[in-house]
Amino acid sequence: MLLSVLIFLKVLSSPFFWFSDTLKVTFLGDIMQHQAQLDAARKPGADRNKPSSYDYSDYFKHIGPKLAKSDLRVANMETTFAKPPYSGYPNFNSPITLLEYCKQGGIDLFLSANNHICDKGRGGIEGTISAYNSIRVPYAGAYRDMAERNSIYPLIIELKGVRLAILNYTYGTNGIPVPPPYIVNLLDSVQIRRDILRAGEMEADVVIACLHWGEEYKLTPSDSQRRWKRFFNNNGVNIIVGSHPHVIQPVETERELSGEVSRITAYSLGNAISNMTAPNTRTGMMLTIRIVRERFGKIRVIEPQYELISTSRPGQIEKNFTILPGEYRANRR
Repeated sequence: MLLSVLIFLKVLSSPFFWFSDTLKVTFLGDIMQHQAQLDAARKPGADRNKPSSYDYSDYFKHIGPKLAKSDLRVANMETTFAKPPYSGYPNFNSPITLLEYCKQGGIDLFLSANNHICDKGRGGIEGTISAYNSIRVPYAGAYRDMAERNSIYPLIIELKGVRLAILNYTYGTNGIPVPPPYIVNLLDSVQIRRDILRAGEMEADVVIACLHWGEEYKLTPSDSQRRWKRFFNNNGVNIIVGSHPHVIQPVETERELSGEVSRITAYSLGNAISNMTAPNTRTGMMLTIRIVRERFGKIRVIEPQYELISTSRPGQIEKNFTILPGEYRANRR
């Protein structure tokens, strides 16, 4: 009884209890790093094995003002950060400079559970985790061991009086085994149920699942995506943000009879930036989830906002690759 009274008094004393506010969380799709992107970022004549030789300052130059309007910005980082040599597809490995410029450009949180996280084996996973820690940026999806995972996952972010739990999983790692004792979050229903329960125990107001799933270059969700969507919904997760197909797939918003938003599923945000040339891969989506914390503590999600972005190649707008708002030049070679 005493504990309940103390908790109630703590809630009443919080300024968030008395005032309403809106939390905006923006998601970008896949940040790729193909060989052409490495070549374009390398300063003329600079040592290709030194991180300082690479300049990515153009990447977020044109969408920075839009990102600045959000409280939290999340992106799928589809490369590793191991020791040089650096490389593009099929075994991605990038200089930490890319990560630093992404942080400077506005990205606050990186997703690591994707099919390329094991591209460079043990050194790639260790280098990636070390890179995130060295620049002090939160991440989800890959861990040194189960003890580390248990200590920082689910990832809890508290902003404007709202506690968010961020979950991150991938369908696989391109057939490359995860080297023990490292952990990469896979789409494992037993483990996911435990994670969702733990998010509840950690008093998360909203749980968001970021999933690396689906079929590449397909404009519609696969049967597997539909099944996993139902699984997460049935277990209490009503916001899902997807990546991996490299093209945009639909955003579905479901509502209660009252009209309030009950579920949001963005099956694929496409690429944020890449050197891909296949149809529709130069266009991505910037998705913003808006979470309202009303007076007296009620939390609700409102209609998501989304807009197109596109990749511009070197020499079109800037010297380097850059992300542009809208479809402008999205499919120009």
